[in-house]
Amino acid sequence: MHRSRQWLQFGAVAALVAAAGCGGTSATTNLAPLPNGAATGTQLAAHLNAAAGTLHPARRGGGWLSPAAKSGKPLVYVSDFLKNAVEIYDATGSNQSPIGQITDGISGPEGCAVDRRGDLFVTNATNFTVTMYPRGSTNYTLLYTGFAYPTNVAIGANGMVYVVDLVGKKVVEFPKGKTRSKRTISISYPQGAALDAANNLYISHNTGANGAGPGDVEEYAPGSTNGTSLNLPIVWSAGDAVDRQGNVVVADQGSGIGNAAVYVFPAGSTTPSLTITQNIEDPFRLAFDKGFKNLYVADPEVGAVLIYDYPSGTYVNTIQNGLSSAYGVAVTR
Repeated sequence: MHRSRQWLQFGAVAALVAAAGCGGTSATTNLAPLPNGAATGTQLAAHLNAAAGTLHPARRGGGWLSPAAKSGKPLVYVSDFLKNAVEIYDATGSNQSPIGQITDGISGPEGCAVDRRGDLFVTNATNFTVTMYPRGSTNYTLLYTGFAYPTNVAIGANGMVYVVDLVGKKVVEFPKGKTRSKRTISISYPQGAALDAANNLYISHNTGANGAGPGDVEEYAPGSTNGTSLNLPIVWSAGDAVDRQGNVVVADQGSGIGNAAVYVFPAGSTTPSLTITQNIEDPFRLAFDKGFKNLYVADPEVGAVLIYDYPSGTYVNTIQNGLSSAYGVAVTR
């Protein structure tokens, strides 16, 4: 079952919503239709059930933090869609076990990001919100709304928040600490967002019908709604990241099992300087740790976060303990 083909069929979702009496949520009935030849499976069923209101109810309270999770040491956050939680891990060790969990407000989490203060942002795809958790807390204090299917989030060095709305075909910018949007970028089926040191925004998206490939990355200058295509040779774009040298890193889900990869493109080049394929089946979201020493790849097909030395691309660790699915990953810096 390949994640890039796990899209919702409009008719099926509409029928489920009608049967559940949830027709008042317009965002639910606007989910992207499934491309031809699409596979079915656990994640597709989860989305369909969520549309009917039978899965992933958002709730207040819950979650837990160990002393290690509160200590301020480097942490790894993993969005577990099927478990309906964000699992927390120590950044050191081998196939670590969770040292904390966040469930407050979580509803089908797909993406997550951490700002420079250590605050965590989570996209909740099945209740159409983004929630923010102050460092050391399991309860959200900011709630972002107005999305059709928020699937990823990125935070700039200046604290600006960028929410990727896949079905809404937009990326929305919010000022630091504010939940009223400042800028909206219209773009076809965005999947990822990342910022460089100068706060240029890089949006990975797919240009085919119903969110199918080919993929590409668009670059936007601060404050601009007009992007420049990098013309990257991506089959099916997922998440992206930017390293300290300005190289663009893209997760390519490929056209099927066996040809997915993570590519590193030097600035201005359409030829990758590094291709990572070891253990990868369906790369989705990407994150760097402090100092860009390691690259973290969330792979829901593997059900784990895969960790690679950077920039060599050598595989060094897998985080799988306590996970049902791994859609998003963030690392404190």
